[in-house]
Formats: sequence, C-alpha cells, structure tokens
Amino acid sequence: MRKTILTGCLATMVILVLAQTAAAQITLTRSSIEDIFNTDFSIVSAMSYDADKIIELLEITGADQTWDFTGLDFEFTLMGDGRIQTSSSVEGTPGEDYDHFEQATHVIRGDFIIKETYEGEEFELTFVNYEYSILSDEEYRVLGILVAEYLNPEEQEIDGVILKRPGQLRYEFPVTYESSWESEFEEQSIFFGFDNTFDYTEEVVVDGWGELITPHGTFEVLRVSRLRKMDLGFTAIESLEVEFLNENGLPLAMIDVEIDFVTGEYDEEYAEATLSLILTGTSAPQEPAMELPGRATLHQNYPNPFNPSTQISYDLAEASHVRLEVYDMSGRRIAQLVNEVRSAGQHTVAFDATGLASGVYFYRIEADGLTVTRKMTLMK
Repeated sequence: MRKTILTGCLATMVILVLAQTAAAQITLTRSSIEDIFNTDFSIVSAMSYDADKIIELLEITGADQTWDFTGLDFEFTLMGDGRIQTSSSVEGTPGEDYDHFEQATHVIRGDFIIKETYEGEEFELTFVNYEYSILSDEEYRVLGILVAEYLNPEEQEIDGVILKRPGQLRYEFPVTYESSWESEFEEQSIFFGFDNTFDYTEEVVVDGWGELITPHGTFEVLRVSRLRKMDLGFTAIESLEVEFLNENGLPLAMIDVEIDFVTGEYDEEYAEATLSLILTGTSAPQEPAMELPGRATLHQNYPNPFNPSTQISYDLAEASHVRLEVYDMSGRRIAQLVNEVRSAGQHTVAFDATGLASGVYFYRIEADGLTVTRKMTLMK
C-alpha cells in the first residue's frame, strides 16, 4: 500500500492547475513549463478502475473534443499541501550521489504533506520528491526522480530512486495538436530493496485537444498519448498512457491501460484513471462542472463504524455560519469541528476519536436554517 501511495504521489508531483484561459488550443513551450516553478499548492487526487468508462474516454480523439471524468467511480482520494522549488544544481540534494544527475539543468523539489483515505483507513505521508531534468528551448527531458521521507529539516531518508538513461523525452517543443516524437531510455527503479532495470521505447503523439470536465471544474487541455513498450528480452509489454495537459504542460488527468499482446486489445483488468487537481493561490477553473447544492444537507459519516477516524460531509446552498459538534450518549459535547462561516458548496471534515471509548456518538450541524443530528459508531 505504501508503495502504491508513493507511486501515485510521483505521478502528481508537479501537476499544477493554474488559471485557465478561454483559448481553444494550447501550445506548450519552455516558458510554459517554467511558469509552474517555485509555487505553493494544495492537492486533491483520486483514482478509478472503472474499465468500461475509462476505455470509452480513451477512444475520444481529435480536435475540439470533450472528456468527461465526472462519470467515473473513484475508489480513493488523496489530499495534501506542498511547495515546489527549483534550482540549477544537484549539489546539496540527495541526487548529487548519482553521476547521471550531474547533467541536470533543473532540479525540481516538491515538499508534500499527503493525507489519503483508502477503504476507510486514513494514511499520512510527509516526504520530499526531487525531479532531475534537462529543460531547453528544444525539449524537456527527465533524467530521473528521487523520493525521500522528510524526517526533519536536517534529515531525509531516501525511499527510492528512478534513473532514466539517457533520459525520457517528455516534450519536444513546441507541443501542439498533431505534434509527435519518439524516445528510447533505460529505466532503473530502486524502491524498498527491489532493483529492476528495463528498456523502454515510446511513440508519442498529441492526438486531441478540447475540454476536460472534472468534479472540480472544466479545463482546456491537450491530449498526449504515449504508446510504451517495455522490453523483457523474450517478449515486450505494451501499454498506453494518455495525459490531459493544462497550459503549463502538466497532466490534470491520466489514463493507463495495458495492451493484450495476443489480441492487441485493451486489457480491461489493467485499466486505471488518475484525476489530480493541484491548486495554487491563483488557480481558477474555467467554470464549475457541478451545480451548487439546492439545500443544506448533512451526510452520513464515512466510514461507519470507524476506528479511529472518519469523514463528515455536509452541503451548503449558500454561505452561512456553520456549527458542527460531536456528542456522546449522555449529551456531553466532546468535540467542536466547525464554528465559523463557510462558503456555499460541499465540505468535508475529519473527526479523530483517538482516546475515546468504543460506542455510539452523535454529530449535529446547525447551518443555513438546518439543524440535523446523525449517529455514528466507534469500534476499537
């Protein structure tokens, strides 16, 4: 599980959603990429294995298209905060011990505090992610990624490293609709005691542009498809990775699917979609994809029963003062989760029952003329 979470974090390391423009088609250049450097952000991400709908999205290509991700069933969410900083030297970073990274023109450091809820359990990770890259007017080439667990300002424990030799060609500038390029690289992945090396070839084509509709907003995107082959010696594994890029060349959504080497069809057992929204202080989706709630509502907590934490969600039709509190069976208030004005929309609050005894508890909301009490069960 921990490796899965870290892999998901790698995928979202530098996915920055900046203010979207009304332009119909995006063209990426070096300056587009550099606009995201040295930025604070918050992140919300989710993953889906809804194969039939994922494959339907894969089959939509071309100009002025729409990809609607709101119909996917997402199985877990990931939330957190962080900051991206950029330097031009590997000195003083964990990557200085690897000769391969010496040629990097850009070292992109991402500091993350990630909270994830998976199957009712909450995980928290604090780590630092380094990407070593070559960025020029002609191309953006990734040399590798290093992940370190953040223990304190003076101490970082390296969890793993991915070395791409001579480097994965991410973008060949300018990137626009119908652009294409190829890349060959060897990838060595060293994580948690496992060391694997494989050869890859990629055929990349920008095969679409249009609107990406998400639960968080609608965005102008380029669609980039990467047909990837991993050489195993006796055979090759083919997969397709599709990215939906914002105006800064970084994916708001990704789809991965393996291709059956016998039939050449998409393998539905290995199809997944990742939707990521990383917001900076200037981020603004083009327009909301979901309407505001018609009335105030208090939802059942999830998970329920729970141990030791759970999520409590509520909706507001308009901005109003919210009081959300938790009581025990005797009517004694044991926690005040919210006591302030909140904006219209959907809200979620975490309740941590560490230190409380197993049993039935009640949570109550007073907001926008609504007073509702619900029951939840703590089982330890």
